[in-house]
Amino acid sequence: MNNNNGFAQALEDINTLARVDSNVSQRNLDKAAKYFVRKLEGKIKKSDRNTKHLRDSLKVVIKDDHVSVQFESDKFYWYMVEHGHRKSNGKGRVKGQHFVRNTIDQEIEKIKDIMMGQLID
Repeated sequence: MNNNNGFAQALEDINTLARVDSNVSQRNLDKAAKYFVRKLEGKIKKSDRNTKHLRDSLKVVIKDDHVSVQFESDKFYWYMVEHGHRKSNGKGRVKGQHFVRNTIDQEIEKIKDIMMGQLID
């Protein structure tokens, strides 16, 4: 019986995705993460300091079945640059740059396409 409410199609799509090889999904996640890193590097301003820059500390980490984009451990201050912070003298705030959030908002559709690319096929 077909009642056109979409649940039958959704169930079929879920069952298809459940049968997907985990290597295919892992590769897609890795591709999407690397694409995000490339886009994010372009949004992060270079520091005035003569040290390793925040944009150079981005990396894709694959652990078990999780793929994540991270800054190296010594770059803890990315959070303060992203969200802003109080000035060291306690008078006022430094405005956040929101480079991560803005990049996600701009690139979310392309990232979804990359992650779902071979799964659908």
